[in-house]
Amino acid sequence: MIFLSPVTKQALQYIQPHMTVSLGGGRHMQSLADAIAAAVITDLRITSPSELTRAYCRERHLPTIAQPNHIDVAFDGCDSADADLNLLKSNGGIHTQEKVYAQLAQSYIILAPSTRVQHQLDPQVPLCLEVVPACAALVGQFAAGLGLKVQQRVAANYAGYVYTSQGNVLLDCHAADWTNIAQIADQLSRFNGVVSTSYFANLTSCILAEAADGTVTVIKKGDLK
Repeated sequence: MIFLSPVTKQALQYIQPHMTVSLGGGRHMQSLADAIAAAVITDLRITSPSELTRAYCRERHLPTIAQPNHIDVAFDGCDSADADLNLLKSNGGIHTQEKVYAQLAQSYIILAPSTRVQHQLDPQVPLCLEVVPACAALVGQFAAGLGLKVQQRVAANYAGYVYTSQGNVLLDCHAADWTNIAQIADQLSRFNGVVSTSYFANLTSCILAEAADGTVTVIKKGDLK
């Protein structure tokens, strides 16, 4: 018998037989994969924007597909969320793929510690850009002109720059606050060479916010006054 955290138990209730279910990256998603495997839900198809999660699901003998054309429910995490359920999903560096899966999903549900859900997005979390390498310098200059501090992401132990599965680089953009992030992300998205940003607007159905005591609150748009 496996241990299920309160947020994993809550997430499991959204999964019904015959669904295509997407699991994002990280610890919560692997725990949810364990729970799905133990529950033996009929005729599920599991997918993920994360190569690591897909591999983990295959190890758990879950029926896994690589390129879905429809997703009933997608689960994911976030680094920060605001009162309108807009997200920053920056640290993992796979936001381009994650955004595609979020857009495909009929329901997009976020699992996150309650401390990550605030009225405004956390300025400690950067806005991450996936950028074609040849355009990185120009994109960095443009972002700096918008008042952002820009750093190209470096691999662990300073072993070189990080490259995505598509061969692109990641630029982390920092600001004093994210009051105008929608406008900033829009301007950056339209600049030549920017593939995508880690700002997710108007995609989230709800957030399952887990407090330190294990209490899980379902947060929908408008719940945070």
